[in-house]
Amino acid sequence: MTTVAPRARVPWGRSRLRLAAVAALAACGGALALPGPAQAAPEPEAEGIIVVGVPGLAWSDIDEQVTPNLWELAGEGASAAMSARTIGSWTCPEAAWVSLGAGERAGGAAPRDAQCEAQSQLQAPVGDDGAWSVPAWPDLVEANTAFNYGARLGSLADAVAVMAAEQEAAAAEAEANGEPALEVEAGSCVAGIGDGAALAAADTEGRITFWAPGLDALPAAMDTCDIVIVDPGVVIGDTADNAPDTATDYDQLGEDDTEVGTEETSGAEDEEPGEIAPEADPVRAAAAQAADTAVGDVNEQLPDGWRLMVAGIADASAPSALHPVIYSGAGIEAGGLTSSTTGRDGYVQLVDLTATALAVVGADLPGTVAGAPVSVLPDAEHTSAGAVATGIDETAASSAVADVSWPFYVTLSAVGCLMVAAAVWLLCGGDRHRTLARTVCVAVAAMPVAGVAAGIPPWWRSEQPTLVFWALIVAGVAVITVAASLPWTRHGVRPTLLVAGLAAALIAIDQVSGATWPLHTPMGYTAQAGARFTGLGNYAFSVFAAAVILLVAFVPWRGRARIWGPIAIGVCAVVIVGAPNLGRDMGGTLTLVAAGILTCLKLWGRRLSIGAIGAAGGIALGVFAVAGFLDYLRPEADQTHLGRFVASVLDGSATQILIRKADAAIGTIGNSLTWISLAAVIGAIIIWRKRAPVRTDAVGAAVIGLTAVALIGALVNDSGIAIPGFTIALGFGLLAITVGPARTAPAVPDLDRAAARPRTPGPATS
Repeated sequence: MTTVAPRARVPWGRSRLRLAAVAALAACGGALALPGPAQAAPEPEAEGIIVVGVPGLAWSDIDEQVTPNLWELAGEGASAAMSARTIGSWTCPEAAWVSLGAGERAGGAAPRDAQCEAQSQLQAPVGDDGAWSVPAWPDLVEANTAFNYGARLGSLADAVAVMAAEQEAAAAEAEANGEPALEVEAGSCVAGIGDGAALAAADTEGRITFWAPGLDALPAAMDTCDIVIVDPGVVIGDTADNAPDTATDYDQLGEDDTEVGTEETSGAEDEEPGEIAPEADPVRAAAAQAADTAVGDVNEQLPDGWRLMVAGIADASAPSALHPVIYSGAGIEAGGLTSSTTGRDGYVQLVDLTATALAVVGADLPGTVAGAPVSVLPDAEHTSAGAVATGIDETAASSAVADVSWPFYVTLSAVGCLMVAAAVWLLCGGDRHRTLARTVCVAVAAMPVAGVAAGIPPWWRSEQPTLVFWALIVAGVAVITVAASLPWTRHGVRPTLLVAGLAAALIAIDQVSGATWPLHTPMGYTAQAGARFTGLGNYAFSVFAAAVILLVAFVPWRGRARIWGPIAIGVCAVVIVGAPNLGRDMGGTLTLVAAGILTCLKLWGRRLSIGAIGAAGGIALGVFAVAGFLDYLRPEADQTHLGRFVASVLDGSATQILIRKADAAIGTIGNSLTWISLAAVIGAIIIWRKRAPVRTDAVGAAVIGLTAVALIGALVNDSGIAIPGFTIALGFGLLAITVGPARTAPAVPDLDRAAARPRTPGPATS
């Protein structure tokens, strides 16, 4: 093993430092302000829209024979897979209906059990002389104050009422000024049909303009209001052989419970994620037929100038899954759907339905609505069979990823602890087993890289998706480990440069090509979670940032390249992480800028004083602020997390966002990736005590950079402990390999020393 040779310090005047800082800041800020992907042109307004919500509806329920109406609409209209995520790991009907009316993630007042039993039993509104109201409205409002999502229940109805009031005020002003009278459009309200629809149609006070229990009142509802929400009264779910868990109220605890809804509670012991059962459940089939009949009745009564949106707005039970959304009617071409909240073709979110309904009738989106109007992606070859097959495939992919994620994290953390032990032995131990220790360090660093690459082939389509996924992980780890152990790659910094370079290149290519790979692996967020559909997730960011730090520190720069080379890599990395049309990672941008600056300063031989650290933080905040403000100036539909965060700062809602993210980050402490982080801390202490630090700028820069990524990332991202966990998985072992074992001078035996000692000449003897 070799030790990295000390590098000569680069002369660095203040003028050159300022020049480099200004150049990097300008490049980052300008690149992060690049326009996002072009949005589809907004659809012309229609006379009205009907939104039919069917809790539990899955793509696999849509069949040409069983549900002919839904099948026909899937071919005639535009469709997408929808994340119904609200509060917690799965969404029950009550929470879904309330979220639809709020345009933001909201929860129900009833306990949320694994079978959604309590939140499926909804109360009908009470009426008096044609005035309807939701009796449990105060309880719903109180329950949502604890979730820190800022959901304003009733935002849909209130936005329409504001539009009507503005029209009336404009008409009155025109009349007072003697101008031609302005026409006030009738029907500026939201009507509800069915118990669940009452929750979505209510205003902020729980009042409903028009409500009826059944579809026989649909014509009257359309005559009264331009937005009609329909609950057919059907929840499509499997036979519940097990008693539901109504003893635990997860919503009231505010927990994001990922452990509930496993085989014991969901009744899915013998089914793979996304798999269609060979024999249809008669209960589920009957519910799907009832929903299909209701959708057919609505479609028959749909006026020519109206639109119809059918969506599986909730889960029938845990675990969560993707659901279909079908959009048809006036001006809607056959094809797919997308939304600026997802940034990915074929995916939308539940809150997008609220924004779409408001856009159809011409109402402005209030700041409390988190969704965005859906955009149609016309496709001349769109068919019912193709739409259903695509939806089933997307659902299977998302569910399969959720199935392998927890075992992947546990395995990574377990082998990561072994890697830390191997790194300690490699740096501080004896000569024995050094090759094994080095191999373990490389293999563990290769695991998250293999996790990203596993998303390239469609492993979820196999008959044994879990087995195929793990086969891909093992194969990827083996290939990378062997590649880093060849005679011409195993010495010095070469293994580190190979693995880090491969990780950075793989993620960079993924981002430029559309960020499709992590979405289908545990290295990204599952689509059903609704957290991120495109861009760079926190897990992949951690790996990418660690790889970039190692490359900046250990690439053998020469001459002027040692100054501008790290800057070039850093700017490119920040653009990949934060640009609106690439990574779109708000916390990652802040983290990488600060960590990159500290790494470069140490690499260039600068002393990391309090002032230098403050300057690094100031530049990072400057890039963040400039990029965020420029993003905020773009149209709201085109804004990313950066621009929306600036908007939340201006409207005063940023505090709730920060509190929610802090709660989420704190909640990660104790999960599987905590143990690799704890092991790394213990290992670092042992290395520090048993072996004096290697005093080279390159190693110091790597240590500073990796530490900054882990600590700052954990503080500013809601993934919390996962950021240092993945950073350690890639960086700790590779850093140990680069430093290598300590060099020791060969021992000289005492006899040899005596023989080698120079003799003093004495007097001559005869």
